[in-house]
Amino acid sequence: MNAIIVYSGGSNTTAVAQYIAEKTGGKAVTVPGTAEIDFSAYDKVIIGTRVRAGKVPSDISEFVAKNKASFEGKAAFFLCCMYNDDKGQRQLDKIASQMGIQKAVFFNKGKKIVKEAGNPVDDFIASL
Repeated sequence: MNAIIVYSGGSNTTAVAQYIAEKTGGKAVTVPGTAEIDFSAYDKVIIGTRVRAGKVPSDISEFVAKNKASFEGKAAFFLCCMYNDDKGQRQLDKIASQMGIQKAVFFNKGKKIVKEAGNPVDDFIASL
């Protein structure tokens, strides 16, 4: 899989984005580093971010709004949040719907889970 992982957020989001890039042989870039990306060169475009007070950082929502047509049909989304239950799923569903990305998953404690064997990030990667 030829993937680019575009992310914005804190250390949990960074850990998950870099883990996905390592496992897929892809490239992880932060939103400010996306100016020259040719999305047609990638099979998958994976967007990742954190959430705070129910909202994602404006840089990631603006990035998706501006570039969505360039990666339509090959996008996936991950959200790093503090919930690990139905509340996390509801948060994910709302944000993924706002972004218009159907393939989406949320993770809790990203830095910790990427160190565990058989973690949910591996399941997400396998589903791509």
